[in-house]
Amino acid sequence: MRVFYRGHDAVITETQFLWLTGTLRAYDIAHLRRVRVIRRDVKVTGPRPEVVASAVLAAAGIAVSAMFVDATLVRLSLAGVAVAMVAIATFRRRAVPCWEIRAIHRGREVTVYSTRDLTMFNQVKRGLKRALESAGGARYRSHATAA
Repeated sequence: MRVFYRGHDAVITETQFLWLTGTLRAYDIAHLRRVRVIRRDVKVTGPRPEVVASAVLAAAGIAVSAMFVDATLVRLSLAGVAVAMVAIATFRRRAVPCWEIRAIHRGREVTVYSTRDLTMFNQVKRGLKRALESAGGARYRSHATAA
């Protein structure tokens, strides 16, 4: 049996696509129709390291400059600005691209594979494309360029 891709989260052979993350999902290559690539943005909450580092450095600068100011009200307002900068940087929602392979499998729409890692996604996509070509039929359409 020919293997077109083998990774820690997916295995693609000439007859099956196995998605190994979470619940095992198996799809017969011969039953996949209208295979396509979709890129969507997923909203996530969490810090981006470079933004948090910038906010912490700015907060430290504000804290140091507050030491040279005599007025208590000015010190408190500078400390408040520093805390607000770190909080905004830490809890801000952002969009992260998620790459999906979707298809019709035995008459119903399914997500065959999904990841946020573009490099891994491209490897899986190429493996599936080769498996579909090997099965005899160009049933693959790319709606989004995945590099």
